[in-house]
Amino acid sequence: MLVPVILAAGKGKRLKSEVPKPLVKIKGKPMIIHVLNKVSAFCESKCSIVVINPDFEKEFREVLDENTLLAYQNSPKGTADALKRSLHLIPDNSDILVMYSDLVLIAKGSLKSLVELHRNGDCDITFLSGITQEKFPYALVERNENGKVVSFEERKIPDFPPPWEFYIGPIIIKKEIVQEYIGQLVPNKETGEIYIADIVALALSDNKSVCGFSTSDKEEFLGVNTPEDLQTAEKLLTD
Repeated sequence: MLVPVILAAGKGKRLKSEVPKPLVKIKGKPMIIHVLNKVSAFCESKCSIVVINPDFEKEFREVLDENTLLAYQNSPKGTADALKRSLHLIPDNSDILVMYSDLVLIAKGSLKSLVELHRNGDCDITFLSGITQEKFPYALVERNENGKVVSFEERKIPDFPPPWEFYIGPIIIKKEIVQEYIGQLVPNKETGEIYIADIVALALSDNKSVCGFSTSDKEEFLGVNTPEDLQTAEKLLTD
């Protein structure tokens, strides 16, 4: 079973909004609704899980439907910590489709390809990445000459010429993989946070099957973090 988990606990201070970032509207709908609509087409689970800051439960309840389950992250301790908060709601032997609530420009076609690769490639972990000539503050993906993923490192600055491949958000990961590695993660020295990218790195070190589908569409790279990002997303969003 494929279970969607949307990470939506960030307050989005840079967006300068009066409501939590996932509830900011684009095209008349909160961002979280756009993301839920995208993932629901590919998930067998009748219930989606949204990880929120409990201070804003009332506001989220007002926009989410009755089939949406809530998990709670009290403070920003990283994406892996947020995912950990949802595990008790996910049936065993499930695949988890993790999405970020501000990635409203991820195309449905990319999500479909991600799901198909995960199912047909017998992958433990399958991620969406972007191929670019620009540097991004995302996890850097490195492959060998055969295209096999050999490195997956959060915030690593590439020391080789472009094009570069960066992990840009959606990821499918088996629940048992998360459970196996979540207790081994070490908080980042600068941020004190733990990241989903760290789970992928540990899985690679144990020769788990890690697959990636890549897009060259720069629109999909955009997370809505600033008022300028919001204006851009308003222009570009088509569904």
